[in-house]
Amino acid sequence: RALFLPRLGKNETFPATRRPTPRRRRGDAKPPAEGTLSPQDAIRPRLPIDLDWALKMRRSRGEDIMPGEVSESRRRRRGEHMATARDDCGASLPYEMIIEVLQWLPVKSVFRFKAVCRSWAALLSSDEFRRLHMSAAKAAKRRAPPAKLLYISPTATFDSTAVYSCSFSPSSSSGCPRDHGDLLFTIDGARGNYVEVVTPAPCHGLTLLYDALDTAYYICNAATRAATRLPPSTSVACSSSAGLGFDALTDEHKVVRLMNGMFYQKDLDSVRCEVYTPGGPFMDRCWRPAARGVPSSLHKFARAAVRNASVNKLSPVFANGCLHWLMRPSSFITTPSVAIVSFSVAEETFTCLRSPPFWVPGTPPTSRCSSSGEQLVEIDDQLCLVRNRIPHGSNTLEIWKLLDYSSGDWLLDHRINLSGHLATNLRQSQILRVIGSFCSYRSPRKKIIITTSMHKIFDKYQKMVHTYDPRSEALETILSITETHSTPQYGCPSSRFSFVQETLAPVHTADEEIALSSDLAKATREVLLRLPAKSAIQSKFVCKRWFRLIESKNFIQSYFQHKNIGKRPKVMLVVKSTGRLGFSFAPLNKCLQEAPSHSTLLDTKVVCSKPCHGLNLVSTDTNDYLCNPCTGFHRAYSNLGPNLHLRSRMPKTEEHAFTVGNKNVGLTFNPLTREHVIVEIFYHQKDFESRQYDMSCALHWCNTPNAAQQHSVPPLPVNDMPPAYVEGMLYWMNEPRLGQSCEWTIVSFNLATSTFDVVRCPLWFARWSSRNRCRAFVVELEGVLCAVLADPVADKLDVWKLEHGQWGRAYTIHLEACPGYSLKTSVVVPLAVDPDHGRILLNTGRKIGLYDPVEQTIQNLYSLDQVPVASSAHLKFLDMPSTSSGDSLTCSEEESVAETNRMDSNLIPSVPMLYEESLACYSFVRKANCLW
Repeated sequence: RALFLPRLGKNETFPATRRPTPRRRRGDAKPPAEGTLSPQDAIRPRLPIDLDWALKMRRSRGEDIMPGEVSESRRRRRGEHMATARDDCGASLPYEMIIEVLQWLPVKSVFRFKAVCRSWAALLSSDEFRRLHMSAAKAAKRRAPPAKLLYISPTATFDSTAVYSCSFSPSSSSGCPRDHGDLLFTIDGARGNYVEVVTPAPCHGLTLLYDALDTAYYICNAATRAATRLPPSTSVACSSSAGLGFDALTDEHKVVRLMNGMFYQKDLDSVRCEVYTPGGPFMDRCWRPAARGVPSSLHKFARAAVRNASVNKLSPVFANGCLHWLMRPSSFITTPSVAIVSFSVAEETFTCLRSPPFWVPGTPPTSRCSSSGEQLVEIDDQLCLVRNRIPHGSNTLEIWKLLDYSSGDWLLDHRINLSGHLATNLRQSQILRVIGSFCSYRSPRKKIIITTSMHKIFDKYQKMVHTYDPRSEALETILSITETHSTPQYGCPSSRFSFVQETLAPVHTADEEIALSSDLAKATREVLLRLPAKSAIQSKFVCKRWFRLIESKNFIQSYFQHKNIGKRPKVMLVVKSTGRLGFSFAPLNKCLQEAPSHSTLLDTKVVCSKPCHGLNLVSTDTNDYLCNPCTGFHRAYSNLGPNLHLRSRMPKTEEHAFTVGNKNVGLTFNPLTREHVIVEIFYHQKDFESRQYDMSCALHWCNTPNAAQQHSVPPLPVNDMPPAYVEGMLYWMNEPRLGQSCEWTIVSFNLATSTFDVVRCPLWFARWSSRNRCRAFVVELEGVLCAVLADPVADKLDVWKLEHGQWGRAYTIHLEACPGYSLKTSVVVPLAVDPDHGRILLNTGRKIGLYDPVEQTIQNLYSLDQVPVASSAHLKFLDMPSTSSGDSLTCSEEESVAETNRMDSNLIPSVPMLYEESLACYSFVRKANCLW
């Protein structure tokens, strides 16, 4: 007969001593013996055996189970699952045995086992397990090679850095050197062309990277694919050098930065040292002075070491608990007796090490203009010095090992012969570095890793990695890649290679990233993104956390994308101001609601550019101003070059609303460096009768206070219309009345390569002739380059767009019914296209309106022609027509041309300007673009 069990209460279980024994049926499995567990039960947390057994038996009998009993079962299972790591693992295997097994796993497997349960995730993420795993990796170092070779390379967009890895062997398929590796991860925000590897050998699993353009340091762990950006340092230095070290006493990494003072400082001998501890206490995670600083007796050696590191791109080497900087003998009048400046990472003190025997103290240096060919490297946990004898006529590399710190004895450990045919690339390379050594898994022989960089053609550089066997003297190339580097102002890029060390060393997210990742910071960020630009700038002074949030580049980019996601044209007016600039910005809707007064009228001619990544260029006859009309940021740039501020003696050309003096100025943006640049073209002579002209060109980088640099002139003369900016390129329409050619042609300027080129116009554009009154110019519409042909006879604009290298007709704007926008009396420029209705925003300098291509009508948004004027010297607004109602207006033919030209074109009371809401600006703090 079946055994019926009583129902259990919420907190009731069967007594363990009176557990009923169920009757077995034929075919049922034999129950386990008393005190034994099945294999399935042995590896999972169990409930108390009475309740677990009772529920099983009642389910097998088909009896009803109360919901309270099921919830109690689930609750107890959850409680067992959330137990500590030691108690949970002890159910099946001893805790010590599990740790002994897990610590020998590779990093990839450790990360996979974190998903087993929460207790394992806590165990594998603990500092105790990290130390055990690192100790196991050190013990296995003699039996296994470094995991892989690491190298960095710019991505396709150049605004991030890609980290790759490859093995220490050629391609298995062909035996030839590899031409690429496996992508590990990317670091967003690190400018790919300017990122360098500071630590060729990882320091206890971590690698230090440096972005020379943004002057930012990154710490990454290639094994865990984690990276973090260090907070910026407030110290300004003429040159600096940084390295990554490890403090064995506190079990912490430290970034040490050694700096030379600026030239304008009173104390020219000032040398400073600052330290950043990523894993330190929360309040100490900032750049701080070293504990004991640089002794005054070592100032001259420290300055020489920093100069050598920054000029020759030689980062300090960490070995035996110290960071080591190498000096150059050419920095001194006579060769010094010391060669290396050493910094103890644990004690934070400086010392000096004796020079190698091939340095003869007291003698004049052999070379003062070039590098002496030495570098430091860590091999087999010892400090070594590599001596490159190739520049001195001997095709050899010497590796000297430091035997003792106190005595300063050096020993010649290896001499690498590079006279063979396979060493041709090494002898011809511009940069040659020894980054370390490894032992093969199959053979105990040690191999030395040599990296080279050589300039090929134009901006192409060939990077290669070689292995050298000291016993067999065999040289083998394992990696050969060709990269594009558009960095002429920063010189040849240095080596970008390092090792991948299998460790779980944490990168310790910076405090700023932690603060910005909290729920409160995310909510604050969403609120700030919806504020006007001026309100967002004022919110920086609420607290330090808000200041860091708004000042972060990620927030500035997100704000720009959020505010301009619809790409709708936004119009602002440039009016007179009593400040130093002489002008200010006023929103269009505000000007429509308020009657303008005499104090708002411009007393000088102003020409505005279209927005370029959040900034506008406002040009007058003598100055150019880089402005953000949303925040009030501005910076003035005077006309540059010899006597360019003077009016040239030449015939006065046709003046209209878009000309300013004898110059043509454009604002461009370099997507590689994220920097605005002003391109100015000046005419010194312009004679339409003889077709003779003389012009010059200058470039001004907006983030530097330096003067503009003279540049080569365009291949063709450009007309007086402003240029168009499209994706890092500036475009002008040429002036067919000057020079030898009468063809309409577009002149382009590529900022990345600093070169001019020529783009052919559409075939529809006829040759210019004295009988042809057509005007041609270029504009940017919807992110595409457009060529506009203005025909005053037909009173229409033909707009062509260039897409995928082909010209196609985009729009035809008919202006016959709109005398206020007639091409016979004014220059009409298409500014933008409304993405919702396809209407085109037109600008004459005094009027702005929306043109409907279907109805062929214009809706006026703002007009200065309808304002009565007393005299050209005293302009007064007596009436402001309301155009905010949005009525579509068709200009009547009764409107006279005389009323249209009532105001002098040389003096415009206010100028309409397109703008973008952004927080873009350039700080006045000068950044050091030199490496380290």
